[in-house]
This record gives sequence, C-alpha cells and structure tokens, in this order.
Amino acid sequence: SPERKRIRMKIATFGLDIQPGKYKYHCDCFDKLVEKFSPQKSSPYFVECIGENLEQGEAIVFNSSKIFDFVFIDLEKIDKRLERSEDEGEKALLKRVQALLEKEQLLCDAEFSGDEREQLNNLAFVTYKPSLACTEVQDMNQLIKDVLDKAGVLLFFTAGKKEVRVWNVHKGGSALDAAGKIHSDLARGFIKAEVVNCRDLDSFFNMAEAKAKGLVKVVDRDYQMQEGDIIEIKFNV
Repeated sequence: SPERKRIRMKIATFGLDIQPGKYKYHCDCFDKLVEKFSPQKSSPYFVECIGENLEQGEAIVFNSSKIFDFVFIDLEKIDKRLERSEDEGEKALLKRVQALLEKEQLLCDAEFSGDEREQLNNLAFVTYKPSLACTEVQDMNQLIKDVLDKAGVLLFFTAGKKEVRVWNVHKGGSALDAAGKIHSDLARGFIKAEVVNCRDLDSFFNMAEAKAKGLVKVVDRDYQMQEGDIIEIKFNV
C-alpha cells in the first residue's frame, strides 16, 4: 500500500515505554518546500516503532539503565554459537565480540574489518544494529533525528508542483544511489543531476530563480549527497 511504502525505517525499542505505531518526522525543510511549491501531494518521512521486536528493527532505541539486559541478549547467543562453532576464525571473532559486550560496549560502536562486518551481519547480533541509548523519551521528533544520525542516514528531497517528498540514503551515498531510491529507471538511465540545498531555500522563489542565482549545481553520478539536498535527476531510458 502507499502508506506502507512511506515508512522508511523500522525502529525497535527495548525497556522504553514507546507506543508501537507510525510516527511522522517533522522537518523544517520539508515544511518550507511544501509552502514554496504548494504541491498536489506531499509525502513526509515516517518511521514505525515496532516495540521489542529487535530482530525486525533496522535501528534500536534502548533504555540506558538496561544496557546489561540489552547486551546480554547477544552474550547468550555467543555462548550457544561458541559451543557449536568449528571455525577457528569465527571463534576468534566471537571471543573478541564477547569481551566487548562484557564491558557493555555495543557492537555498532566498535571497529571491524570488512570481512568481520560480513560475518557479523550473518550472525545478526542485536547490538550490531544502530543502537541508541536514552533515558526518558520526551520528544519523539528529536528521537527520530537522533536515530537517523546513529544509523548514518541522511534525508534528501524531490520537489515540484506534483509532489514534495522526503527520501533517505546512507551518508556517503552518491547521486546515483539517490536516483535508485527514487526509481530504478532513474538510476539505470542516469545522465546528470541538478542539486540545490535546503539551507538556500530562503534565497529563491522557485527552481528557475535558484538556477539564475547560481545556487543549483549540476553533478554527476559520483556526487556525494548532503543532508537537505533537493535533487532533480536527468535520465534517459
């Protein structure tokens, strides 16, 4: 369903009283774009809080006073895995991970090599997912922002008379990655992209004026996306 597609991130919670459900992220840039373009449709950014369903979460928010209970989930998994693993390389990694967790260090905050990361992805440890410690949840909007930061996710926008929409891409993602998020055809037929950033929104009335003022950059597929970029893809399929 369209509503389903608009959920961009599933956030699991541990030891916190956050009602499961969909939450809209309120973003100044989005509001300004809607005001500027008066689009027929506007699609804000949504997250879904899924309770203590840690396996399904793309990111986790946990009660900082329950960190031991949180890391213990992975410590139990390691004990079982060590009992039956016959791979010396895996055992060495598991022991290293075990030592970190015993010091209550989260795996998402530790440094690993590319090979180790691949192994850890397969082992599906909960503390390897972007995990954010918090005490009381006062402001859901700030929490979403903090989770996006922790997960290394930035938001970008497409904007026009038809629709203003928020998208996400991982930090370090390229214009080509962004194009693929919007539609596979845009990535397949990518020629170039035009980008202006939200911080310049007060300096122009519409895209034509933004171009006239030299605020729009023409970039290639390797351009590294920035938080708050508004992008238009030129493509040919």
